[in-house]
Amino acid sequence: MSGASFGRKGAGSDPDLAARRAAFLAQERARPKTDPAASEDDFARPRLTERPYVSTKTMGTAYLLWFFLGGFSAHRFYLGFSTSAIVQLLVTPIGYAMLMSKSPAGFIFIAAGALWLLVDAFMIPGMVTKANERARGLSLGSTFA
Repeated sequence: MSGASFGRKGAGSDPDLAARRAAFLAQERARPKTDPAASEDDFARPRLTERPYVSTKTMGTAYLLWFFLGGFSAHRFYLGFSTSAIVQLLVTPIGYAMLMSKSPAGFIFIAAGALWLLVDAFMIPGMVTKANERARGLSLGSTFA
């Protein structure tokens, strides 16, 4: 079996096919080598010349959210601490549900939620710094990827 008929069932050797194959391979070898990332097709990712814009979280916005929507943990969601925001969001309703079922342990949950919210007022500056560092690190990661 020759290379011209390889893979074709019942085909004999075809000199025309072998000549076309050789011409195609010669043409492909003669084509200049290009960098796939440098081509401007739809699939290539454009090279970044500068870091992408990353919005920074501000302390003023975090404190406003804490003051007006602190019971809904809006300040934690804003700063990207969504896991602790969900836990904080659930503590108070669980406490109220326990009080409605006449369990005195509900007071503990409500007090813990209120204390956590008060402590967050002092933790917001550190949380803002951490959120901005995390966002800056993500933007640098996309630059060097």
